[in-house]
Amino acid sequence: MTTAEISSRATDDDPEPPHSEVRLADGRTLSWTEYGDPRGEPLFFHHGIPSSRVAAAVMDPGAARAGVRLIAPERPGFGYSDPLPGRDILDWPSDLRQLADYLEIEKFSVAGISAGLPYTLACALRMPERLHRVALVSGLGAIDSGEVLEGMSYEWRLIYTLFLKSQRLASLWMRGYGRSVQKRPDRVVAEQIKRMPPVDGAILGSEPTLTNRITDLREAFRQGPAAAGDEARHHLEPWGFELRDVQFPVVLWHAMLDESHPIQMGRRIAAELPDCRPIYVDGVGSLGFIEHAESIFNALFSEGPRVPRTVNPVETTPVDEEAEIFGGLLDVLPEPVVGE
Repeated sequence: MTTAEISSRATDDDPEPPHSEVRLADGRTLSWTEYGDPRGEPLFFHHGIPSSRVAAAVMDPGAARAGVRLIAPERPGFGYSDPLPGRDILDWPSDLRQLADYLEIEKFSVAGISAGLPYTLACALRMPERLHRVALVSGLGAIDSGEVLEGMSYEWRLIYTLFLKSQRLASLWMRGYGRSVQKRPDRVVAEQIKRMPPVDGAILGSEPTLTNRITDLREAFRQGPAAAGDEARHHLEPWGFELRDVQFPVVLWHAMLDESHPIQMGRRIAAELPDCRPIYVDGVGSLGFIEHAESIFNALFSEGPRVPRTVNPVETTPVDEEAEIFGGLLDVLPEPVVGE
């Protein structure tokens, strides 16, 4: 599929993707969108980097069939959520708790894809009493040594090897990538498809996934590249906790042909979590979760969903330098894939 063909499918004239907003206790706005079954089991979905609330749309049909109310918030600085300068990974559970309170959901589940993994586990660590289930889908674990890069494509090994040498480079690269997205998201996605394994390129190049990814990238960088750059750096830094600290049971779904989050990484995550039920799926790559969404939700709630209880909501207000440093680096490094 050519860039021109992609461009014709998603233009600046496309309708604005829906979102809702809530005012948090510190005055910031937090944005989210819902998919799936509005009366179903509530599950908060943590997007990757760079991404937004729109990423969860590809799981909408599976969530609806599985009876899951899929709630997709945007972390600070992404989409319509206000930034939170100086934040770290463990700051996130407080935001999510306030959103759940506003929605009057006492018990809920959390799931995270790719680099949404640490934010999902932070919730399991900080508020286990509020959780029903926890799931990791194609999770991107800690990038703390060259050993974890085994099984990645050559391009991804290259990029993470460089990032291990300089966490600042990871932030700068993501910011440069964001500027490219703001100029021509269609071209960025076209290049992604060229560089992906066929098993994933066929999925990303087809509708509605293609248009969803272009829209997702636009929303991810709506406020600029700062949030994605900061989160890329945070992922390479100590998270403030170890996987062994998370005592809550976790379901891990991982594709065996994934070259962005290789199966070796999934096995390491499963081994380090004290209570993990891994599900390894052969024949699919990093985007296999899209076609397997219903089975993922069914596996997560295999013991049967609980009826969510309500609590009193918090007070809310709902409402409908670096370019020179890169040189030619961006020309040889791959762009992140869906959910990265």
